Amino acid sequence: MTSDHLQHYLDLRRPDIEPEWFAAAVAVQYIRRLIAAGGGSVEWPDEKALSPHHLQAFLARAVETAHRTKRFEQEWSRLHQLVPQIRAAWERGQALFQDDVVRATSNHEEMEYLAHIDFAKSCYAEARARKAYPHDRVLQAWAKGGYMLAWWLHFSASEDVSD
Repeated sequence: MTSDHLQHYLDLRRPDIEPEWFAAAVAVQYIRRLIAAGGGSVEWPDEKALSPHHLQAFLARAVETAHRTKRFEQEWSRLHQLVPQIRAAWERGQALFQDDVVRATSNHEEMEYLAHIDFAKSCYAEARARKAYPHDRVLQAWAKGGYMLAWWLHFSASEDVSD
């Protein structure tokens, strides 16, 4: 399905638009944007961040529903097929963070930089994701999300220990 086809069901100026089709098109559009953004914002990561596992579970149900209702079957199936790549990018982002922590452990100044969320996001996560996936912004976004979740888990755990 093309974006134009999806837009057809989102055009509220059409007098014959059916609310069920409109709602289904909005759901597809929302999930597309969520995937493109790497599962949401990585500005302030925490343990509640959307993971590929959450996305996979939802998309599996969406594919089943689409088959049953005959609404946007191809689109949901295509989105579901992205999950393995998304999961790999997410896990790679976490591994990249672990590599950075190991390297920074021997350099106090670098660890100071890595410990600051804004610096970690803009100077570490983004750079590592761009290098890992130079031609794929979606996978860059998921790698950054995985990186920043690993960052949050690492630094929130170290804060808990020091409290």
